[in-house]
Amino acid sequence: MFPFVGGQDGFTYTTAIAANLAIYVVLLITVPSLLIVFISLIKPKIKEKSNFYLYAFSSAMFIMIGTVGLIKEGFEKAENYTHNNGYSEINEQLMSAILIGCGAILGLSFAIAFRYFFVKRTGEVHKSHDLHSHDDHIINLADIDNPKAAWLVIFLLLSHRTIDGLVLGSSVAEISSHDAHINWGLIITFNFHILIEALIVYYRQVQFGQKKWKAVLYNFYTLLALIPIMIIGAATHNFLEGVGWILPIVNASGGSIITFVGVIELVPEFLHHNKMNSKEWYKLIFWFALGIVFALIILSFHSHDEEHSHSEELLTSHTITNLKLNLFRYQNLNYIWT
Repeated sequence: MFPFVGGQDGFTYTTAIAANLAIYVVLLITVPSLLIVFISLIKPKIKEKSNFYLYAFSSAMFIMIGTVGLIKEGFEKAENYTHNNGYSEINEQLMSAILIGCGAILGLSFAIAFRYFFVKRTGEVHKSHDLHSHDDHIINLADIDNPKAAWLVIFLLLSHRTIDGLVLGSSVAEISSHDAHINWGLIITFNFHILIEALIVYYRQVQFGQKKWKAVLYNFYTLLALIPIMIIGAATHNFLEGVGWILPIVNASGGSIITFVGVIELVPEFLHHNKMNSKEWYKLIFWFALGIVFALIILSFHSHDEEHSHSEELLTSHTITNLKLNLFRYQNLNYIWT
């Protein structure tokens, strides 16, 4: 029964990954696509203020997934790597800081550099400050019909999907292992954020005057981009786990990029709007707060078996050390008395 596990029901680890990946890909493509088709039929457009509420909720989720989800996961993997390689306590902390810092620098450097060159090449989309002074290129697919800007938008979306695909592909590989310690909270929030992202992309296109069927089609294309990256993530999972130091960097880099997108690309979408009254502003705050709470609740469903194992090892080590110390004291005391 799904998910299949290597060593059970006649599945090897490789065939379990292949079967789980095939089923997962179908679900990942089908569910958001059907949701968007359903939305396009019953609620093809939403009010401008409702768009802002959606941005507020999703930006909060992005920030929580990036920080409490991926970056925290990076810290835990860095701790496991340094502990398993016999580093001293001070060197464990130093190495963890180096790995997480390097990952954050790589992710933010990529996001900032790509944003700079994208805007320099295409120009800011919003030049009027009536609504907000923010370039909305991260989720603007209308430019796909413009041949000059098409490759830039597609590459930008693929760069964002790269993080999604690697995390989801790696998650499939973990699910396929019988001794996996799975972060179900991160997996669930990641899938939910794909649904929210699909809604944003769809409504943004409709807002810009895009036809419904094209908005649905563009959503489908961005979901298809996940498949090859998920395959790479699943195929390289064991290698990355074996190397140890790469995964903390990847997690910290991905978390930094997603947090950057949430703060720099989504927050200004609703923060700079100047036509809201006090009541609407507090509604906006409510949706942002709800996004934080919702993401934190789901992220709390995290398997801590590795951490417990680490704690038990430390406890055992301390117990042995104390026994040796007491034995040494007893021998010395016995020597003095004799």
